[in-house]
Amino acid sequence: MTLAALIYAGAPLEEISGSLRALRVPFDIETEVVEVSGVRALRAVVSHPEEHAHRTFGDIRNLIENAGLPERAAKRSVDAFWRLAAAEGDIHGRDPEEVTFHEVGAVDSIVDLVGSCVALELLGADSVSCGPLPVGSGVTRSAHGPLPAPGPATLEILKGSRIRWTDEPHEMTTPTGAALMSALTDGKFTDAAPPMTLDAVGYGAGAASFRTVPNLLRAVVGTLEGLAGDVELLEANVDDAPGEILGSAVERLLGAGALDAWLEPIVMKKGRGAYKVCALVFRRDIGSFARLLMRETGALGVRHHAVGRTVAERRLIEVELPYGRCRVKVGSLDGEDFIVSPEHEDAVRLAGKTGLALPQIYAEVREVFNRQLLGKT
Repeated sequence: MTLAALIYAGAPLEEISGSLRALRVPFDIETEVVEVSGVRALRAVVSHPEEHAHRTFGDIRNLIENAGLPERAAKRSVDAFWRLAAAEGDIHGRDPEEVTFHEVGAVDSIVDLVGSCVALELLGADSVSCGPLPVGSGVTRSAHGPLPAPGPATLEILKGSRIRWTDEPHEMTTPTGAALMSALTDGKFTDAAPPMTLDAVGYGAGAASFRTVPNLLRAVVGTLEGLAGDVELLEANVDDAPGEILGSAVERLLGAGALDAWLEPIVMKKGRGAYKVCALVFRRDIGSFARLLMRETGALGVRHHAVGRTVAERRLIEVELPYGRCRVKVGSLDGEDFIVSPEHEDAVRLAGKTGLALPQIYAEVREVFNRQLLGKT
């Protein structure tokens, strides 16, 4: 249903299928237009030759990591399967690395999950949010025999997340769906959708018929308003780590993709000098960056809270100098460029190559930018 909704919202099926061919598993995806409760929706059906292979988490991870997928799509896919493996491992008392998947290991489930992550990449989805997942009741079938709905793996995956109980006698959220949404949002489900400019809407249809709700999954694609609520500030006070450790921690945070990271001098109890380690990260990445910050600094806890920001439009271009190329960051507001900043690493490289002073490199880059790209003298 997720894959169908994202295709309906604009992710091109041909490009999704092309990326998935690199998984080297035989499959075919067909879509059909259906109507559910008067709403036009898309149903995606994955078909493949019958197989009896039971893949471990390691097998599936290798398939994904060797497929040449976009880095973020591969990371999201592996994260989702890891959550499945960890849940199954807890239930059956096994190491997640050794968990053997049955239904989830089938080709259609791999294609559904990885295909959804590729579709998000094609749509340019930097962040994903969703409401509390609905869970049904009754009994569902599995390779282990009949199981209560929601299934044990589904509830294990959703520990720590908000859920919504329903009276529908069906499995309304599968382990695969729970793992995908949990991985995409780090398990943080909220009723409040972020403010955005709406770009596209897609509906994915399920096969079952529910009594009280339409069996539809809706994907809404939009541009967040100033990325409000999408960024969190992480902070930790540290008074027992040397400066080189803290400096390294900042570099590790930036290297891992933090939007920014820095140190602030502070005074703690008894007048002890200390530092506050700070990082700006996307909300979906809070968990991984908090763990990284604690590992690198020895801090026993990390505070975090949402921050708003106003972001200028930006683009990265290259200018040609007599002695080499330099990338330039250009910031603009309302279509008007207001800042031109040479990429520091490129400028340092050119300064080392030519022996020119760094300020001279900066000045020449801006001069070439103005002359060649803006028509200024």
